[in-house]
Amino acid sequence: MRKLKPILALVLLLALCVSGAAFAEDDMLIYQVGDTIADFTVTTYDGQTVTLSEVLQEKEAVLINIWATWCGPCRNEFPYMEEAYKEYADRVEVIALSCEETDTADVLSDFAAELGLTFKIAQDTVDMAAQFEVVGIPTSIMVDRFGTICFVETGSMPDADSFRRLFDAFLGEDYTESVLLDGVPKPLPAVAAPDPAELAAALNVEGGTLTFTSSDDPYVWPMVIGETDGRTVAFSSNIGVHDTVASVSTTVTAKAGDAIAVTLKISSESGRDLMLMSVNGETVKAFGGEDDWLTYAWAVPADGDYEVTISYAKDNMESLGADTLWVDSLALLSGEEAAAAIAATPAYPIADELALRVVNETARQIVINDPTGTIAAYFGDLMYLVPDEEVCFEIALPAGVDPETALAYFDYDGSTYALSDILSDGKYIAFCGCDTVQESGYSYSTLYLYPTHGNYEDVICLLYFHDEENVNSFVAETTSDAEGNVLGSWMYADGTAPSTDALATADWEVSYASDYVVKYTDQDGNPVEGVMCQVCDDSTCQVIVSDADGICAFTLPPYPWQIHTLRLPEGYEGDTETVIIMPEEGGSVDITLTKQ
Repeated sequence: MRKLKPILALVLLLALCVSGAAFAEDDMLIYQVGDTIADFTVTTYDGQTVTLSEVLQEKEAVLINIWATWCGPCRNEFPYMEEAYKEYADRVEVIALSCEETDTADVLSDFAAELGLTFKIAQDTVDMAAQFEVVGIPTSIMVDRFGTICFVETGSMPDADSFRRLFDAFLGEDYTESVLLDGVPKPLPAVAAPDPAELAAALNVEGGTLTFTSSDDPYVWPMVIGETDGRTVAFSSNIGVHDTVASVSTTVTAKAGDAIAVTLKISSESGRDLMLMSVNGETVKAFGGEDDWLTYAWAVPADGDYEVTISYAKDNMESLGADTLWVDSLALLSGEEAAAAIAATPAYPIADELALRVVNETARQIVINDPTGTIAAYFGDLMYLVPDEEVCFEIALPAGVDPETALAYFDYDGSTYALSDILSDGKYIAFCGCDTVQESGYSYSTLYLYPTHGNYEDVICLLYFHDEENVNSFVAETTSDAEGNVLGSWMYADGTAPSTDALATADWEVSYASDYVVKYTDQDGNPVEGVMCQVCDDSTCQVIVSDADGICAFTLPPYPWQIHTLRLPEGYEGDTETVIIMPEEGGSVDITLTKQ
């Protein structure tokens, strides 16, 4: 049976880091953020006894790090942790607990000496990994002065500043109650906000009297004053800083028929790093990508006071172009001037409802009957058969959906477009190819439409196939029961039955780009069960245990995954030092062990 493509998010469920800490006892407390941690004592590799309650009498917070010496991402983040620790050692303690039972005191000592680590390092003799149900390492846990678990996150941190921001959240005399975090605090602005008079001089049109202010939120970056294209402007100061916002605001008293007009230029990652115009806290317009100077006018619907904020919001993805928003002016217009500005504002096609469709003349809509419910749960019911090499899609957006923020994602080639970038002759049009079993090993392709900025849950899916044989293969692979009986069926939307029940087959053995297999056998070719195999990328390590067939199998995005044999079952010998790099496109590797 062919495997489905990873859907939207690719998740690998693996065993915990080591057998000794992998499974909590039935009566063991499993911690959650917000719980009070029980006191514990460990002994460091150099013989120091470390008791949490005693540490919290001297320090304001404790970072507990679950790791292992074989974990590459753990090794990568330790220098950053050490750098921050040296600055905060009088206020923050770090207790690094190795969940690998073979990390003896001598091993930990050598490791600490190699990296120059000075914080507390010990073996996880208190099963902290099990109590936090750790499924990947490194995992960082922050405990505040009150003994409250305030933060738990898996994955290595990319720099020392991330640790500094994390530590700072729990320090100071004004820390009087526990603060629970769902992530590392965002970067604080690195520049000072300009004087309001400077903002007014830069942003008012001639004769304008608006007052402008920077945000009083400590995590919001200011718009700062500069010169570009011969204009004095306010521009975003958060250039290159992921997951941040820079903004400037004003409040206007306006009448129905007036317009609030902003003149701007932007160079950014289309559909992701955006200029956002909000009125009374609601976003009314966005721009992203590459736009030279333009003016957008928002029509005032009724008399009243309006708080207007212009922001440059950056996500945690790429930084493209100049990664900057420039604002030349923000003005309140009235009368003929307002009407002219509104009329000149770029307009987008508006449909009655949100819709996706294939417009190829050869395309036919199909309906799949799936009693298992799998297809409806993952894909919905919008499906086409398109026997052309290139598939043409038309997308319709209703009022209230901004084409600057609506994103179309094609899993055929991984391309992503803001709909404003695919506007052609008054329609949103995109072209893409289609997977087939014969060409790629997959019987289908999908278009995912994300209509709302930052909301990746309200997604609409269009599923499409190249021919009947590939539809048959898809139905077989998604609706079969445990015995291999196909429970589903399909037909064309007009009620016509398929002309064949044949399954698409490849002319060669298909290699799935996201499928990886490590197989362990002994010298006689017999499978070896119970081998612990580590899978790492640059940020996280996880472990999978070989099954009765000696196989460690996993499905992940194409990547040169690092494979390390951690531990062998009793009675076997083999290489536990060499790291194997898997082919990025997927594949398998055989490892031979020696049975004693």
